[in-house]
Amino acid sequence: MKALVATKGPKIGICNICGAYGKLTEDHTPPKGCIKISQVVVHHITERLNMEKPKSKGRLLNNGVKYRTLCSTCNNTLLGKHYDPDFIGFVNRIGSYLKSDIYLPEIMHIKAKPQRVMRSLLGHICAQGVNRYDSGAMTKVIKEYFLDKDKILPSNIKIYYWAYPYQGHVMARDCGYLDTRVGDSMAIWFLKFFPIGFMITFNEPSSYNFDLNVMSRWAEEDIDFETEIPIQLKNLTPQFWPEAPATSSVLLYGQDAITSFDIKKANKQIGDRPRFLTRNQH
Repeated sequence: MKALVATKGPKIGICNICGAYGKLTEDHTPPKGCIKISQVVVHHITERLNMEKPKSKGRLLNNGVKYRTLCSTCNNTLLGKHYDPDFIGFVNRIGSYLKSDIYLPEIMHIKAKPQRVMRSLLGHICAQGVNRYDSGAMTKVIKEYFLDKDKILPSNIKIYYWAYPYQGHVMARDCGYLDTRVGDSMAIWFLKFFPIGFMITFNEPSSYNFDLNVMSRWAEEDIDFETEIPIQLKNLTPQFWPEAPATSSVLLYGQDAITSFDIKKANKQIGDRPRFLTRNQH
């Protein structure tokens, strides 16, 4: 059965983030400044995994992936004006290095404001899914953090990131992750597009040990705190992780887990080789 991917909420409705009722606006994820907006084909993530071509044609979107789910204040003021510029700058600086012809160090450092980057990330994933406003224990604290620049990121939330030198955009919320060797499950959200991947974990058991950089290490810093953020370029995270985890792990997807590809590339082999080499990879 074809999995439906809904992106257009009502023109008048409840904002996915703040819960205000009124006119809803379209939120591009990733933000427009991070990627070239093009005609894309969208599938539920389960249609794309473990096969060269999905069973269905998917849903065609003319101007990238966007959700009509946010009020103007959350979308245009908080995201567009206050948080996205730092997120876009951070992402594009990584991308410019990965697309260059120079050999790169095993770890490079990108200057950014992690508090603004994290709020932008969480805001865009909250925008995913039609009629998804709720005030559950997990999402309530995220929305409070997003809406109040003076709040710190709750300690039960971790945000990981890694270099992602591949084509395609993968995005999911409300996933259940279980490593059978550990025996404890947790909820995760994730977003991946060239040149970076992010994963958010909720109430992560102490027995888990992901070999990834942690952006939430700066959870208690000021909104305008700036630092050099390390980007690991050696021993890259597998292209299809976490959506296709190791054999010892299981991932359960929600209805809004998607992949999208530029329509010109959508029917090609999904995988490709990294676009860059470090000094020890040539």
